[in-house]
Amino acid sequence: MSLFQSISLPAWAEGFKAVTSTCECCHRTLTLGHLSAQKAGIKMSDNWYCSSSCFTSAAELRLSELMMSKQAQASHVSRMPLGLIFVSRGLLTSAQLREAVDEQKETGGEIGEILVRRGWLSEMQVTAARAGQWGCPVFAIPQCVMQTDIQVPEVLTHFHSAIPLHYVTATKRLLVGFVDGVEYGLLYAIEQMTGCKTQPCFVTPSDFETQIQLRQSALERSGNADTGTLTFENVKTPAEMARILCGYVVDLEADEAIICRYKEHFWIRLKCGPKEVDLLFKAG
Repeated sequence: MSLFQSISLPAWAEGFKAVTSTCECCHRTLTLGHLSAQKAGIKMSDNWYCSSSCFTSAAELRLSELMMSKQAQASHVSRMPLGLIFVSRGLLTSAQLREAVDEQKETGGEIGEILVRRGWLSEMQVTAARAGQWGCPVFAIPQCVMQTDIQVPEVLTHFHSAIPLHYVTATKRLLVGFVDGVEYGLLYAIEQMTGCKTQPCFVTPSDFETQIQLRQSALERSGNADTGTLTFENVKTPAEMARILCGYVVDLEADEAIICRYKEHFWIRLKCGPKEVDLLFKAG
């Protein structure tokens, strides 16, 4: 039911257990049958809002709070440089490391990629060393599509070369693979949005690229290349974000909105019955 429509108790709902909902914004109270209550208004942050105006005001306030808040930074942990790890293990000579560092200074790039490209180390050796730096396991991805019930916008995961790999429903634990280093801010955003617990691991660059290609091919074969993420660039104010958000809430007849922030992005998930739609705003 649209948030612009008045809410009344349908005849078929008579006899069902009554549920009382109070709007957090205007304090309007409605008593509905528990089946129809799911279609009236929208829930956000465990609060219920009865109309588009109430929801827009609450969403703007929430987005303003997130925009003003400082993002927590993960505490720095001193890690032995990757090249020195290989030298200490006898896998690389000091002369080879100096050559790789000189190339890195001239052309940029990551030291591990340079060592693999020169043929001095394998991808797995570099990945295992990175995993050791972060105290994480290495996950060998099978040559098949690994789909999870937890969806994360590709804009966020690809930026950090991260990929959701495996979800265990019983424990609500999601395994997330990284190529270069663990981005704990992303893991925290996923936990806020989904309610699951994340566990980082490392994968080789080849396994990562293969998995991305397999997933894209599977989407194309299914005719469903749209991942359900709507992106908005350079949105200036919380008021503008809230206005756009409310338009989608009304059009999709969403039941619930979940909002979190990850760096310069505001990630919003709309739950519309069994369907979920992600909106990703990048603050201008």
